Amino acid sequence: MLTLLGPSVAMSKVYLDINAPATRRMPVAIQVPVPLDDTDPDPILIAEVRDVIAGDLGFSGVFRVLDPLLYLEDEETSGIGPGTFDFDDWELINAEALIKIGYFTKPNGDIELEFHLYDVFQRRSLAARKWKGKPGQVRRIAHMFSNAVMKEITGEDGIFLTMLLYVQNRGGAKDIYVSDYDGKNPGRVIHNRSINLSPAWWPGRDGLVYTSYKRGSPDLFSKRFGGDEKKLTAGAGVDVGASFSPDGRTIAFMGSVDGNSDIYTMDTNGNNRTPLTRLRSIEASPTWSPDGKRIAFVSDRYGTPQIFVMNADGTGVRRITYYGSYNTTPAWSPDSEVVAYTSRTGGRIGIFLVNPDTLESRPLVGEAGNNEDPSWSPDGRFISFTSNRTGTYQIYLVDREGRREIRVTAGRSDKTSPAWSPR
Repeated sequence: MLTLLGPSVAMSKVYLDINAPATRRMPVAIQVPVPLDDTDPDPILIAEVRDVIAGDLGFSGVFRVLDPLLYLEDEETSGIGPGTFDFDDWELINAEALIKIGYFTKPNGDIELEFHLYDVFQRRSLAARKWKGKPGQVRRIAHMFSNAVMKEITGEDGIFLTMLLYVQNRGGAKDIYVSDYDGKNPGRVIHNRSINLSPAWWPGRDGLVYTSYKRGSPDLFSKRFGGDEKKLTAGAGVDVGASFSPDGRTIAFMGSVDGNSDIYTMDTNGNNRTPLTRLRSIEASPTWSPDGKRIAFVSDRYGTPQIFVMNADGTGVRRITYYGSYNTTPAWSPDSEVVAYTSRTGGRIGIFLVNPDTLESRPLVGEAGNNEDPSWSPDGRFISFTSNRTGTYQIYLVDREGRREIRVTAGRSDKTSPAWSPR
């Protein structure tokens, strides 16, 4: 449940242009959440709410979260609403934005969270929200407010409610898991004691398509979360690596007949299977351009795997990578400007970006370990990928410029093939 307490986001001023070449980071103070009734503070809830918002805003690259040790305000005598605290306490530590949070614990155990965002220099409220939910929903509610802060400050929608699909090794099997974008709340969604690979989100985010060996040869399956599953491909060949068209009506994939792999398309029910390539070389890993007019894919037609682009009907094929001896797993950015891909260069495996029109390329990640399987965030500002730099393969996030990286999974088992959800 949402209650608007302050100015409408739609009427807000944009404070920072996140698409500018050198956007500065806005200093933001996030006050420790306080109980708004006579109950004792809940340290677990307090830590979770503040940590989620601080993690979201810090990761965004838009904000610089100030150290709480700098705070001057007396929490005992200050409130969270307008007129209940002194802006001087925050201006003195050079905070430009201020977040204040309060909460009620209802008799039935429900939590009501109240959030306020302030412009410190102009000494005014920018936004206020109130949400109610179960204790298990507190993390999601905090992500919701982080999204509201991003919208208010930048005019852009946040990505803090997005999710990741990935493959996790379990003994000799490979299961598919889903988690929040920051790796929290992981849960297994595909488990059948077989090998399951290459998860791809349904456009509506309520299901996935994946490759599984559970019936012998690898085939594509489509499953609604918590619902039924459908086999999309059949036969003795190999069908792997699904990619949805932007309109959600068509799936591109690698299909193999008589040992020869090509790029095919079909509808979302597995019908109207149509080959787009017809060569004796290996063609794999299709990814659609955001306008649905082109498909990038991998081909070894000239000896080693390289990235190619073709029109959505299979015409106009051209090569776009010339740097790196082994280039795979292309992923087209949401703004169409670049294709991310995995490249083996000089004995290292890293993530590169290439402009599909100018063919200019640059490295993004690759100084340590093997770095593979890029997948874009829906806003095009970040990439998820997998790396074994610490021994096992884990999921990492990196900004588009390669300046900030964070690891979002841990543990002894390998985690690979991340797929970032739509918003």
